[in-house]
Amino acid sequence: MEKILFLDDEQNVLNALRRVFKDEDHSVILTTSPEEARERLSKERIAVAVSDQRMPTLTGIQFLEEVKKASPETVRILLTGHADMNIAMEAINRGSVFRFLLKPWDDDELRAVLKQAAAHYALVTENIRLTELTFRQNQELQGLNENLENKVRERTQEVEELNKRLEKSFLGSVRVMAGLAEVHSAVIGSHSRRVAALSKGMAKKMGLSREEAVQVEVAALLHDVGKTMLPSEVLNKAEHALKPEERERLKRHPVMGEALVRMVPNMETAARLVRHHHERFYGGGFPDRLKGQEIPLGSRIIAVADAYDNALNIRSEYQANLPERIFQQMVARSPGEFDPEVLEALGLFLREGDRIAQEASELEIKDRDLKAGMRLSRDVRNTQGVLLIPAGTVVTEEIVRTLQDYPEASRSLDGIHIFRNQGEPKPQTNP
Repeated sequence: MEKILFLDDEQNVLNALRRVFKDEDHSVILTTSPEEARERLSKERIAVAVSDQRMPTLTGIQFLEEVKKASPETVRILLTGHADMNIAMEAINRGSVFRFLLKPWDDDELRAVLKQAAAHYALVTENIRLTELTFRQNQELQGLNENLENKVRERTQEVEELNKRLEKSFLGSVRVMAGLAEVHSAVIGSHSRRVAALSKGMAKKMGLSREEAVQVEVAALLHDVGKTMLPSEVLNKAEHALKPEERERLKRHPVMGEALVRMVPNMETAARLVRHHHERFYGGGFPDRLKGQEIPLGSRIIAVADAYDNALNIRSEYQANLPERIFQQMVARSPGEFDPEVLEALGLFLREGDRIAQEASELEIKDRDLKAGMRLSRDVRNTQGVLLIPAGTVVTEEIVRTLQDYPEASRSLDGIHIFRNQGEPKPQTNP
């Protein structure tokens, strides 16, 4: 029930108002005292305030102006016995009155005006309530959204970290698999890891996505894994000493490598790259004699990286070979053998960060390739990171025996880094 406050200094006027509203659905407050009216306004929710204009201590305009400040949503009506335009304008401007009524009033008109005023009050207060509710809900929703965003961000970071750990673990396992294929390699050091690093660098230079670059890197690590299916007598022979049937068996290693890689879930792309890494740009490669753009781009990248590392690090000549000279020799063989665009990417990658100068001075080898007289270019550490031999040490026979006798489970998966051209003895070619 809405409350309506009437303020008038004449009691007979208030009595008349009481009679008018005795049967109406309103709670009517009648007073001749401005002080009582102010107190009721401060303690109760008054829907409509009706004030006489001429009173002994203040005017109706002054009282309604106080009402406006104390309870802005209360609807204000001025009741006066003098039809003065100036009073009406002042009431509107100062008291923001809802209506201006004259004495004597028409009972029906007065009831209608008060009913309309009460409805207006209900509409205004409901709008205020809904606005405040909406604001609180928006604040709560914002808090929930921020909390959700934080949780999503945290979860995303956790997933990204997990993916990184899984990828690192996966690549570590792949490197172990790749190492098996190098037992009988004619190339010194960790050939597959170098080919993978070169391939990944070229893939980025050619604009491949991160996912595509990872597939290329994995395929490069495993490009020779098919050789693990071949007998050691074939792998130990120099290429010129192979019999025709042995040569054909060797040419099957990309196909066998593809079959092995396909056994790993979600590795179909990498498996296809492994199959075609010995195709040649002019069409004379194996196993399918693809040419040009028929060869997957990843395979063309691995072919260039494989050829470059083979030429640079062949056991019999690794001390004498220079990266720039090897690269220029490959350029001379392109575009017949290699994709010119891939070779260009190799050149850009090698020159980035002065990699050519680094490769000219440093080489990563396996402990089985370590010889007395070589000089270490980096510290040698075990799997726990403990320093075994500091960089700059000239290798002795005792150091060779110590490293080769070191427990295999504690050896670092990283190779041993030596200076390439520092007068160390030239390794002998494997039979």
